[in-house]
Amino acid sequence: MFASKPLFYVAGRILIALAAVFSTSGIYATEKLNVILIMADDSAVDNYSCYGSDFFSSPRIDSLAATGARFNYCYSEPVCTSSRVKIMTGRDGVRNYVNFGILYKGEITFGNMLKDAGYATAVAGKWQLHAEPNGSLPEDCGFDSFCLWNYPGTGSQRYWNPSLNQNGKILEATEKDYGPDIVSDFLVDFIEENQDRPFFAYYPMILVHNPFPETPDSQPISKKEAESYPKGLKNYRDMVLYADKLVGKLVDTLDRLGIREKTVIIYTADNGTNRSLTYPFNGAHRKGEKAYATEGGSHVPLVVNCPSVIPENIVCNDMVDFSDVLPTLAELTGAALPAVPLDGRSFWPQCKGEEGNPRQWITQYYYPKFVPAAEKHGQGVRGRELIWAQNQHFKLYRDGTLYAVSDRYEVDPIKPGDGTPFAEKTRGMLQSAIDAMPGTGEMLDPEAGP
Repeated sequence: MFASKPLFYVAGRILIALAAVFSTSGIYATEKLNVILIMADDSAVDNYSCYGSDFFSSPRIDSLAATGARFNYCYSEPVCTSSRVKIMTGRDGVRNYVNFGILYKGEITFGNMLKDAGYATAVAGKWQLHAEPNGSLPEDCGFDSFCLWNYPGTGSQRYWNPSLNQNGKILEATEKDYGPDIVSDFLVDFIEENQDRPFFAYYPMILVHNPFPETPDSQPISKKEAESYPKGLKNYRDMVLYADKLVGKLVDTLDRLGIREKTVIIYTADNGTNRSLTYPFNGAHRKGEKAYATEGGSHVPLVVNCPSVIPENIVCNDMVDFSDVLPTLAELTGAALPAVPLDGRSFWPQCKGEEGNPRQWITQYYYPKFVPAAEKHGQGVRGRELIWAQNQHFKLYRDGTLYAVSDRYEVDPIKPGDGTPFAEKTRGMLQSAIDAMPGTGEMLDPEAGP
């Protein structure tokens, strides 16, 4: 009976019991997790050593994958605007894609959601969402502070002597200043300033988009090496490694501040590798497929790490779509979901090694600025709307064309009745998914843009 024990003993036992209930691997459930969401620009899944590349090196991202969760089937959209709108809003492009360079003002983003949940918020890197009509600026999207390229008033330079806008002011820079360093320094400052409260840092990287200049760490190569691959590819490989270094810079900042274990780091990319590049991959050569609706255009990395919550060596083969990121952030932070139709579902359980609610397929809507991307399967407005559904094995376009996902460049369609029983069963499942989608872009402006 409690009455037979001293009061301080009873109180102590109650506190211990409560700690056991509310503790999650050493972090109280009532303490919100910080989030850093990093998205490289133009970098397919096969540009990383943790995904099997023997040409590119990404040691810091590899470490995050080894001590956290690596997803093998994450899909962005094939080009930047579509991906950025989708990941920020949790909504498929068939609902809210307007035109290239536009995130329609009034859309609710993960920045709005987390700011409303009490988070300090910042965005740093590349913006490119403010075009007319009615594009958005960071303050529209819930961000307290920003340091951005491709923002009103900035010029074309993003790497050396960069043109960046930080909180409404164009930064002075010289030929010795490297844009990705400035942006990552801004994020380090943001983390330091907000280390005692929950924060959300969205880092749509400037790297590794073309042009492909040398990085601060680039070294000369031998004549023999130069004959093996062109300078652009050599510099691109250096840029991937430098992007990896900047990821490590943020991880080291968290370690130094003692907040690493309560910070979730998510690493992904907005679309496939630049079309001008052909790169080695395990004895073969692959061509960059950015802007094409092919496997190489939208299959991207996804690594999630938080030492106190996510076990080591989680490898997940569930499908993940960019619309899933917003509801995942809502679940891991306790934020309320926006009161609008959403298309994503949380993959936070899978990050922790749990079953969760895995997708059987994903659906995609894409209106390409790059016209050749729509030549084979475009329909609808200007013959440019691409709609498809896919799982880990097969991909079906709205026009009825089915491909094996392993057919990277989509050269051998599977005619109805010619596939295996499994292929034909999957065709029917994917067709049902397509039939449930709207037939055309609900916000697409057919009169504007290219």
